[in-house]
Amino acid sequence: MNYRIDQRREAVVAAIHSGELDSLLVHDQLLKEMKYNRGFRLRTFQEGPLTFAPTYKYDRRSTEFDTSEKRRTPAWCDRILWRSRDPERVVQYHYRRYEATISDHRPVSAAFAVTVKAVRHDARMREKENVQAMWAELQAALLDGAKAFYVAHAMI
Repeated sequence: MNYRIDQRREAVVAAIHSGELDSLLVHDQLLKEMKYNRGFRLRTFQEGPLTFAPTYKYDRRSTEFDTSEKRRTPAWCDRILWRSRDPERVVQYHYRRYEATISDHRPVSAAFAVTVKAVRHDARMREKENVQAMWAELQAALLDGAKAFYVAHAMI
């Protein structure tokens, strides 16, 4: 998502470095939309607590915030939102970011336990078999493509 933090870059960076992430939450555009805009489509979704630093915008292969001419303000652009008819059936175990520096974003993940009313074991087994068959086909196609590449470039 492309929601930003409505504050000056220097103030955001200072808050991050001092560990005052809570002070940034009131300026987060997504949270403001969810709270104040009754027509906002994602209003009924939930999000775990943002206890990690903003995930965007970093210099690639670095832990430095954007040092380009644009000097973009850090923001939580990578989010996991969820919703359930019965939120009591959902438990979020974690919501975290990772320090992969390949991109100008930091990846995030969340883990959930979800209670379901019933499992249709026959339908589950059919779907599992379908997914396994599709994966086998895709894997074969990927391997064929890789082999063709290496043959074409006289690498094998």
